[in-house]
Amino acid sequence: MRPIRLALFDMDDVVYTYTRADRIAHIASVTGLDPLFINERVWGEGLEAAADGGAFPTPELYIASWRERLGYPLAIEDWVEARRRGMRLIPGTLALIERLIAAGTAVAVLTNNGPLVYAYRETLAPDLARLVGDRFLVSSSFSTLKPDPKVFRRALEQLGFRPGESFFIDDMPENVEGAHEAGLLGAVFTTPVALEAELVSHGLL
Repeated sequence: MRPIRLALFDMDDVVYTYTRADRIAHIASVTGLDPLFINERVWGEGLEAAADGGAFPTPELYIASWRERLGYPLAIEDWVEARRRGMRLIPGTLALIERLIAAGTAVAVLTNNGPLVYAYRETLAPDLARLVGDRFLVSSSFSTLKPDPKVFRRALEQLGFRPGESFFIDDMPENVEGAHEAGLLGAVFTTPVALEAELVSHGLL
């Protein structure tokens, strides 16, 4: 078996908890719009899923789609602050990433997100961005999203690693299954303690 050289992490609910309600609450406070309306227009009608899949390849097109759906001239700064408020660092996962890097394993991120998360990654996820550098990837860059096996193949091609030497961690079982279909090893994230045991069992720690 080829040694594992890359640990590829999801971001939301793996490295940071993600609470959509907190994000929506801030947007509602800025815009005066009803939270249920915001949720339906952005998530219920598929705007975010489309963005994650590459429908809006630039930050400008992406924020314009929000403005159109909400009927409000939402500032990028308010969008970023809302996203930030919906995230809380999971210290145990970050500590594992630091240990992996110290052990000589490359670490990267592949998150189902759009161009604004990428553009403002150092504001939204400063601890993670600091550790992974230019190995911070969003699905929209690859014109598809997890669990499509193609997103993993395209991400690994950009990163310069082969599937058989890559280990993927995600909180959603279907995404890990997509990684398996692409030839990666992987594990479903539940807690940092459980993940540590998985990493140890695969010889990564």
